Amino acid sequence: MVQTLEREYLNHLFETKKKHDTGNVLDVLPFLSKRTKEIRGQFNKVLGEYIRNICEIKLNNKAFKDKEFVTSAESNALSEHIASNVDYNNEDDSHDFVRFLDQYLFNQEDIKPIHPFLFNYIEIEKKLKNEFGKYGQFMSETFVKDNPEIKAIFNNKESEDILTELILDKLDGVEESSKNPQNQAKNKTVKQYQPLLGEFTRIYQEDILYLSKYKDYFLTSFPLLTHYYVFMYACQLIVKFEQFTTADMEMVQPLYFALEWESMSRRRKATGELEGFKYVKEKSINLFPHIHTISQLSHNSLNNVEEHDDTLEFMPYRKLYDLIKSKGEEYEAAFLREVNQWVKDYLELRKLPSPENKAAQSLPEAFQLLFNYVKEGISTDVAKKFGENIGDLGANQFLKTRGSYGQVFNIKHDFLLLLTAVSVKDKRIPLNDLFKELEKRGVAFDRYSKKEIISLFDDLNILDKKSDSGDAQYVKPIL
Repeated sequence: MVQTLEREYLNHLFETKKKHDTGNVLDVLPFLSKRTKEIRGQFNKVLGEYIRNICEIKLNNKAFKDKEFVTSAESNALSEHIASNVDYNNEDDSHDFVRFLDQYLFNQEDIKPIHPFLFNYIEIEKKLKNEFGKYGQFMSETFVKDNPEIKAIFNNKESEDILTELILDKLDGVEESSKNPQNQAKNKTVKQYQPLLGEFTRIYQEDILYLSKYKDYFLTSFPLLTHYYVFMYACQLIVKFEQFTTADMEMVQPLYFALEWESMSRRRKATGELEGFKYVKEKSINLFPHIHTISQLSHNSLNNVEEHDDTLEFMPYRKLYDLIKSKGEEYEAAFLREVNQWVKDYLELRKLPSPENKAAQSLPEAFQLLFNYVKEGISTDVAKKFGENIGDLGANQFLKTRGSYGQVFNIKHDFLLLLTAVSVKDKRIPLNDLFKELEKRGVAFDRYSKKEIISLFDDLNILDKKSDSGDAQYVKPIL
């Protein structure tokens, strides 16, 4: 008998856990089923954990606490730590220097990264450690993995000005995660997330590396660009999962945005039902059931256990379907039988009514059928809260409420210029090519928005306008 779906394991999992569980399959998003809304307006606080994961280092607050500081506890510990390593003519000079560092390095209690290395020092509040820690690990494993060039951006302490050089030279509040060889296995982070959109994350890396050549602009634009890519990644997964076995995970689905300063109408693409945020929001309730459906299907004989651990790859509908078909008709027929049987098992485990003669006739139909029942078997409230994380992630920056039209994808002036900068890079490109580059990054504009953009670029003198033909207009590099 052909071994296909691991039904025995799935049955055991449900009987022991008494609830939905993804089993041995890797996660794909850091969302919590208990929605907290904490990420709203606080995305930048995730960046420290993200960068520390990339650089494989951790904060060592003990390095500060063990010092006998020269100033009062009213100042920031990091400023005091730096100041304590400098010689002064008198005590007043040390106080003045600490006050200066507080203003130079901090915005209230949050550090201002004046150099890429200082992103490593962005701390997470204790109450946010679990949730934001998940985001940091998700981002590093999904968007960077082991890219040495990106790691080098944040690991490098080189600076062109004396003050920054002094600050970086005196900082020793981080250490390698696996500094002690005996603790290396204990400190090593277990892989938790499965990257799914390879081309999308490749473009992110390309954009970040380009921005890193312009230090001052990078320091302000890196957080915003990273925030966008994380938000759009989640939106793309919602769209792709809804496409089941027809989804192309390597192709980005452009979604329609509106410019923050333009007016909206019902005729606009951004307010439409199929290609804007309205679609993503409507389908977000399906995200949790899709993840569990795919996780169940991923427990199969084609999915090899990761080396050194028991985790399994998360295999989206299309990837699994293509793999099954590559094994021949006999295997495909066997897998279909097993999925149909698992549907019966699942209905019994969840005590759901079992319709007669409802066996699927094809794998795409079987995947859809299983999803429908999983959605029925999952708490609507849990699925709703899980999906609403997407709105929290994009709030105040990439989403805007437009009266009766509800929320739409939104682009502010500074972010439009940032996207243009990374799309154009160092050589001017035709205007039409710019819009294609934006679509590769998930952003589409209708003809009304494009007209507004052309007018803006003309005012900013970044448009070489040879004629009224779109093909004859070129966008100049911004940086």
